[in-house]
Amino acid sequence: MRLADISRALDIPKSTLLPILQTMTQSRYLAKDDSDRYFLGMALLGAAAAAGKIYAPEKCIKVCLKELVEEFDETCYYGVLEGNQVLYVQKVESRQPLRMLTAMGHKLPAYATGIGKALLTDHTKQQLEALYPKGLAPLTEKTVRNIPSLAAQLTQARADGYAWEIEESTEHIRCFAVPVRKSGSIIGAVSMAIPLFRYREEKKENIVAALQSTARRLGELLQQSDETNQ
Repeated sequence: MRLADISRALDIPKSTLLPILQTMTQSRYLAKDDSDRYFLGMALLGAAAAAGKIYAPEKCIKVCLKELVEEFDETCYYGVLEGNQVLYVQKVESRQPLRMLTAMGHKLPAYATGIGKALLTDHTKQQLEALYPKGLAPLTEKTVRNIPSLAAQLTQARADGYAWEIEESTEHIRCFAVPVRKSGSIIGAVSMAIPLFRYREEKKENIVAALQSTARRLGELLQQSDETNQ
């Protein structure tokens, strides 16, 4: 809802309401999109979880992704591992004119994507061999080509706390991703896809930190959701 809509609904003058909404947005109880519409923020979802009235998991995921996109203006995804592929279950587009082609419900080989590698982070070399008995078919010239190389990348991902890929699934796109854990197990992953011409190395630390924070918060919310619904 926009400021005018909320003002009418609550019968509060806009001049009185605006500083309240600004404070709630700064505190992350609300968030605001590029059309000046307010929607529920992560702090409110956390309060709802504590009260035992958590939103559906897909709502939590969507709000998390929206906040990332609001901060960095790059397309963000949530995916899960389905067999040996990553299934994209949520996507929030950036406001940039160049958009990502990968859509919700789409699948790609997990080894070729940043989000897929995040989902595979805990897999051993033996588990990867069982998952891909026919080897790794390349999607681009830069796709990882063999299990030992993939296993080495996952070892690095475990050490760094995030996974990545550069043009392995789509030319001219790089991706950072972090696994979402519940009770220690990976249940999904969040990622950010960035066209190479918009990427700046000095942004990397902030991107990774934001993805890690989002993954932790989302894991907590999904855990609380499960406990509430038991």
